Amino acid sequence: MMFLPESKWSPRYETQFYTIRMNTYTILDKPSPSSDGTTTTFRTDECSLCNHNTKFPAVYYKIEVLRGNTQHTCLRRYSQFLYLSNKICHVTTERDTVHKRQHLPPKTGPFHRDSPEFLEERMEGLYKFLMDLLLRPECVNNTWVEAFLELGASDENL
Repeated sequence: MMFLPESKWSPRYETQFYTIRMNTYTILDKPSPSSDGTTTTFRTDECSLCNHNTKFPAVYYKIEVLRGNTQHTCLRRYSQFLYLSNKICHVTTERDTVHKRQHLPPKTGPFHRDSPEFLEERMEGLYKFLMDLLLRPECVNNTWVEAFLELGASDENL
């Protein structure tokens, strides 16, 4: 699979090419059930990236994954970005380049944790972190990244 920045990606490309968008977040007071009874938040029963953090209310960042003419949305908490970061550092063989990566923004800041200013700033930092990973050849096809973006799950929907 090949990642392309949104500026170089087109829906005309086949499904082996993908891009992401991340420009919104949502605060959930509790898991929201979908029509099939599962939750619309991170599916703990289907993904190995789950850290079983179930405290609510919680801020979820929406990541749109676009592949060909399809798209799906992943909802991710800050702790899941942290988990991905830790897994990438331990799995990647080219540790020197990974350690020079974009760092995660702080979990808390000078603003109230749930203030729109802080959440927007943190979302921008999380997006930069994710883009930095996806632009690195040693990380883009990593199984942890694919699980985080639910790239394998989206194959079933094509």
